[in-house]
Amino acid sequence: MLKLFVLNLGSTSSKIALFHDLDLILSETFRHSTEALNHFPNILSQTSFRKNIIDTWLKSNNIDLSSMDLIVVRGAVTKPIPGGVYRVDEVVYDDISHERNGSHISNVGVCIGYEWGKESGKEVVFVNAPTTDELSDIARISGLKGHQRRCGFHALNTKQIALEYAKSIKKPITELNLLIAHLGGGISVGIHSHGRVIDTSNALDGEGPFSPERVGGLTARMVIQVIKDNKYDYEKIAKILVGQGGLVSHLGTSDVKAIYERSLTDPHTKLILDAMIYQISKEIGAYATVVCGKVDQILITGGVAYNEYICDELKKRVDWIAPVSVYPGEDELVALASGGLRYLNGEEALKPY
Repeated sequence: MLKLFVLNLGSTSSKIALFHDLDLILSETFRHSTEALNHFPNILSQTSFRKNIIDTWLKSNNIDLSSMDLIVVRGAVTKPIPGGVYRVDEVVYDDISHERNGSHISNVGVCIGYEWGKESGKEVVFVNAPTTDELSDIARISGLKGHQRRCGFHALNTKQIALEYAKSIKKPITELNLLIAHLGGGISVGIHSHGRVIDTSNALDGEGPFSPERVGGLTARMVIQVIKDNKYDYEKIAKILVGQGGLVSHLGTSDVKAIYERSLTDPHTKLILDAMIYQISKEIGAYATVVCGKVDQILITGGVAYNEYICDELKKRVDWIAPVSVYPGEDELVALASGGLRYLNGEEALKPY
């Protein structure tokens, strides 16, 4: 039996779990109010605050990190790297703590993990960072010289779902072309070809369909108009594009369950919800062309995938491409523990950063 301690930070939450192999022994989620977080001048300055809360919990539950076989944290905004398991070492810490590739709450998790590693003497790793980049050369080309397409998608969950599906049909992941749509606050659609994500919509940068919270792919003229309308206030514009777009912009909420219930009696709400489904379907169809239509299975995952109406409507539009399977939710703690266990069991080797 192997013992793993797992950390996954969200913008207003800190999730931790203790696993024995893949058996969940204990877990806790700490919610942080906006008021409490607003005291910090930037995201990285939350590190001691979040770490102290978890350290207090560890002490009260008599959990000693030095007794763990492995500590696993969610991957941060790293430089572009292939998917896999990476050690949180001095090089990674230096990169993340200086935010050389961007700022995100997951950076705080890596910094906490690095400190835990020094304190406990235990190895700390991360798995399938959101900046996982396995794009084919042709997929990198944009329409503007000097500006390549980047990767920024739900790598942790979608790669885990790909492995689970391959295992369920008793086939190696290296023999499959899987088209995976992650439906959450942001939406990313990608083609997992023989174990590598050779092309995907960059949900972090605004590609793809609109989602519960994000505007998706606007035309260049639309973006210019948004910039003008908001008087070049780039911080405000970023919030509009990422947190105040999509369903929030049209309907005032990102609560898909509430929106669906409202759509049953309100034609406008139904039109907006159906428009999101329509755009997701178009994205799935587009990514099927990457492998010339040779898709073995379409997998739909993420929190929005709990909504049967959305999944059923998607199936109507795309199941001519390939059969569709639904994996609702995004259990990132389990995905992190699974990656750590694959490393400990010798199924995956550490990759150099």
